Amino acid sequence: MGFQKLVTVLLFTLLFCQNSHAAYEEDIIWGVNSSPPFHIFYGGYKDLGFCDALVTAFQRQLPELSHKIRKLPSRRITMLMRKNKNLCFPCLIKKTNYNSEFSYTETTHLYQPHGIITRAPMASRIIKNYGQPVVFSQLVKDPDLRFAQPTERRYGRLQPVLEEHLIDSDNFSFISGDNANVNLLTMIVNERIDYTIDYSSIMTYYNETQSKRSELVFLPIAEYDNEFIEGAVGCSNNEWGRKAVNQLNRVIPQIKTDPDFQRALDKWMGSNRPRTN
Repeated sequence: MGFQKLVTVLLFTLLFCQNSHAAYEEDIIWGVNSSPPFHIFYGGYKDLGFCDALVTAFQRQLPELSHKIRKLPSRRITMLMRKNKNLCFPCLIKKTNYNSEFSYTETTHLYQPHGIITRAPMASRIIKNYGQPVVFSQLVKDPDLRFAQPTERRYGRLQPVLEEHLIDSDNFSFISGDNANVNLLTMIVNERIDYTIDYSSIMTYYNETQSKRSELVFLPIAEYDNEFIEGAVGCSNNEWGRKAVNQLNRVIPQIKTDPDFQRALDKWMGSNRPRTN
């Protein structure tokens, strides 16, 4: 083999190895947790959560990348990301102080803000005493009402109010485990607790999967009046995560119009949900 040909072969081999290494680095590793209707692991709606649909849409739009899915508890996902392990978490809320260290994609969809979920009789009492929309900073001071939240759930600007008035009190509980947000609604129906804060989509899923429709009511919160919440993909704040975000951002315009993703959002949030531009 001539010297020039040998050099050409070596250069080709080196380029191939570099490209293979680059492709490996650009794999997307998704961390997902059982949290209907974000991700649904079981039952008649298995894999039909709107965050399931978001991941699938990215797989369709970025077929040149390898998409690996790891099913992990929410706490484990955020812990790994904070340790700069290579991981992306779909459907995180942007611009929150408790997840500010992650790298975020552009906005993929919008949520209506959290509201109060409670039983119908309790809803009447809350409205009478604290207005409609409900002034949450006054509601949390009610000594007779029991509140609970999933262990990994945080509520933005409402969280400090909870921590000041409810956490560590006899009227407060953390609920842990898979599907904690849905199990918590059963506790409300059974009068073990009186109310929680969550998205209306959680109540929609709960009613869809119960043999008998519940009398749960969703009440808007005054402190969130006229606001929407931005959803996005969050990735570890390291070189891998920043590259992953750049890759995902390339196809966000297509994600926003992906019919299956949009149908999943309509299913769980309602067709009158807020929409991105």
